[in-house]
Amino acid sequence: MRLTRGTLARRTLAHRSLVTLAAALALAACSNGESGEVADTSQAPAAQDTAGAMSGMQGMQGMQGTGGGGMMEPMQAHMRMMDGAGADSIQAMMPMHRQMVANMIAQFNQDMRGMDMTNSTAWNATVDSLRQDLTRMPEMNAPELREFMPAHGARVMRLMESYRSMMGNMKM
Repeated sequence: MRLTRGTLARRTLAHRSLVTLAAALALAACSNGESGEVADTSQAPAAQDTAGAMSGMQGMQGMQGTGGGGMMEPMQAHMRMMDGAGADSIQAMMPMHRQMVANMIAQFNQDMRGMDMTNSTAWNATVDSLRQDLTRMPEMNAPELREFMPAHGARVMRLMESYRSMMGNMKM
């Protein structure tokens, strides 16, 4: 396969977007919600290699042991980043995004089972919708994904809010 200048530029942009996303998620994961301040990344190296980006993602996967609540801040940061991303960047982030959403759903369900909570009809409908999204997304081209993301993002946020509400009710 011959790489044209345009193809190379798109791949470079996609790589930079993934590295930026991984760095943001790693920073969010490291903050543990202890500070409301935004980290100053201008002094930090820009994590130019894929290995650095992947190690940040592995650190996020290790957060699952803290329960689903620990996944919400990084997911919210990820969703904000995707909101501001271009169509090609969203398409490049899609494999990681799909994995993050699937992991979040699995963790939320595990947490709820561990507390002997029953899923509401609304919960089940939102989870089913998100699973359908995750199945459909790989078939979409970049412009279709960009158009689809606001509705998908609203479902992700609705699931997180529902989880937060149910967990808050259990602590009483």
